[in-house]
Amino acid sequence: MTAPDPQDGFRLVQLWNYPIKGLPGQRLTNAQLCAHAHFPGDRRYAIGAGHPAVADDQWLKKAYFLQLMSHEQLAAIRCDFDGDVVTLTHPEMPPLTADLATAEGRDQLAAHIEQLIPASTHSEKGNTTHGPIRVVSLENGAFTDTKAPLVSLGGTASLDGFANLTGTAPDPRRFRLNMIFETETPFEEAALIGKTIAMGTARLRVIEPVGRCAAIDVDPQTAIRGPHYLPLMRQKLGHSDLGIFAEVLTNGLVAEGDRITVLD
Repeated sequence: MTAPDPQDGFRLVQLWNYPIKGLPGQRLTNAQLCAHAHFPGDRRYAIGAGHPAVADDQWLKKAYFLQLMSHEQLAAIRCDFDGDVVTLTHPEMPPLTADLATAEGRDQLAAHIEQLIPASTHSEKGNTTHGPIRVVSLENGAFTDTKAPLVSLGGTASLDGFANLTGTAPDPRRFRLNMIFETETPFEEAALIGKTIAMGTARLRVIEPVGRCAAIDVDPQTAIRGPHYLPLMRQKLGHSDLGIFAEVLTNGLVAEGDRITVLD
């Protein structure tokens, strides 16, 4: 596996953030990255799964929240974002528009989600929660699976390679990466680990691969859980990674079409 030619670079083709942890995200045309911070707007909100420890401005592990790994029915919700205002649609529920910047709006979202995933003190994985749902926010940080302020990137060939391996349709939403760039060989982005890259006017340091969990078993289009793909990845690929984590070193604007070049 070799690093890309820094004269040619990769071309950035998609940017995504997922404002509400576990729910579908939104595609962006550009984003203003900030040094030592998460991707802007990403996982600012999360839906507590009934644990009393869930609170505003309190980062917790993903087990405390509704997530695709345990509640695949979340993938059937469609989200339309306008800043902090979100409109949710679902084939079995009336649409909801709520302002998540307000306590009232977060309560409205919680009540709406409880129609799909009811609360129960005797939780059955994937069907109920451990108690009343609560929507919380982080003013600084993100409800990502790791607390460290990292952004995620991945190559188009890796998405295609996973699809070919598993017999699924290529879909970046399955992996919830922030930035996707064109590549020719599956997993070649792993060669960037340890390197500094330029993207738009920002500079980033690639830290480590993104290890995957059972959330990738859920088809983001149908909300149906498929086979468990991690053992297949380990058997055929020797790993269960897809994507890379990077730390933003300098503030900068990135946009679709930007070239990603290696600086060292």
